Amino acid sequence: MKFSDETLIAYLEGTVDDDQATAIEHAVEDDPELEARLMALDPFAPMVQAVFEKVPAEAPKVELPEPQPVESSQSSGGPWRLMAVAASVAVVAVSATFWTTRPEPLGWAQQAAIYQSLYVPDTIASLDNSEQALKMQFDLAEAELGRSLNRETLEALPGMELKRAQVLSFNGKPLVQVVFADEQGQPFAFCIIRQGEGAPSKDVNLAELSGLATATWSEGGYGYMLIGSNPQTPLEGQLDILTASFAS
Repeated sequence: MKFSDETLIAYLEGTVDDDQATAIEHAVEDDPELEARLMALDPFAPMVQAVFEKVPAEAPKVELPEPQPVESSQSSGGPWRLMAVAASVAVVAVSATFWTTRPEPLGWAQQAAIYQSLYVPDTIASLDNSEQALKMQFDLAEAELGRSLNRETLEALPGMELKRAQVLSFNGKPLVQVVFADEQGQPFAFCIIRQGEGAPSKDVNLAELSGLATATWSEGGYGYMLIGSNPQTPLEGQLDILTASFAS
């Protein structure tokens, strides 16, 4: 059966009768050329196609519910039927894209690096690092961690001025950030998180996170992290002292 463009446009606009709409839908199932003509006349087709082009090749299969019958008093609702199906498929496609391409949650070291990357010299210049303030901070931090922070070792780190010990949290686990100023007044940090018994030990890993040089390692149920002030910050001197001091 042949259909003129005018008839197909009328179908898309929902102005043909039920018999004509049914005839067009049946013909489209067996006639790819007619389907292409119909899609070319449908102003919504490019948007739906654009959605599908963004769906990963290995997107999960989603079972769509069985279509429910829709009553119509005048016409088959051809365009509305097509738009409803297209919209449903588009929503499923976008959802599938999100769930297959969403990034993995950030770990504690990445989060700590992001936080530290916000620091500038002015952030730490006015911190109260008096003996009384540091004692209160270290007492609280050690109580939260359940272990000593080896304050004497931290105060003796070469080229570093101890500025603050701050208690943070990651996924309900206490995370302590010890902040220093280097000889140029740039922020420097040493972080410890209590991971709990049974947490695996990990060797030192050097990496650049959030534009900062970092070193991470784990031992004895705790995770450790050293964070420099820029991607080229040398960490070796402090790293050797800290890995030895905080060895189980």
